[in-house]
Amino acid sequence: MLKFIGNCKNIIDWDNVIETINSRPCDYVGPRHDVDSQVNGVDDVVFPIKDAGYVFKQNGGNAGWNMYFPGDQFPFEVQDKFAEFVGIENILSCWISKVFPGDVAPWHWDITDDEPTLNSTHDIKRFHCHIDIPRDGHIFIVEDTCLYNQEQGNVWQWPSRKSWHAGANA
Repeated sequence: MLKFIGNCKNIIDWDNVIETINSRPCDYVGPRHDVDSQVNGVDDVVFPIKDAGYVFKQNGGNAGWNMYFPGDQFPFEVQDKFAEFVGIENILSCWISKVFPGDVAPWHWDITDDEPTLNSTHDIKRFHCHIDIPRDGHIFIVEDTCLYNQEQGNVWQWPSRKSWHAGANA
């Protein structure tokens, strides 16, 4: 079950972070993996997306999201403050995703290039934060919970690293 952790707006200036990532090119446009990828999980995730009729942004569709990473598109300090807020010491991965108006992140779990290592790590905790102010049409779903009009800085802990989720900027 999704668990509300609290609000971190008082320790991270999310408006500044958004301004920073908006001034820099993203690292890549997701999803990174397609049916020809030799990565565990592709069959479980990508085939249902394509069977549903979605077309990835790279192919002219609206299924996609920009990916931003600490050190490249925003300061490591943001990652460190967030980790301290949620009480974790060993960060395996941290990123910011941006879904543009009219775009969607179809129902999926996040496939990574390092699935074997992550699958062997049993105590992975996963969190997300709503970094923008509430805006009409911004929707994020994790498993059976729909999050809408979330306060900027709200942080949620996921049931699992592989929790199914989706988002839209409608």
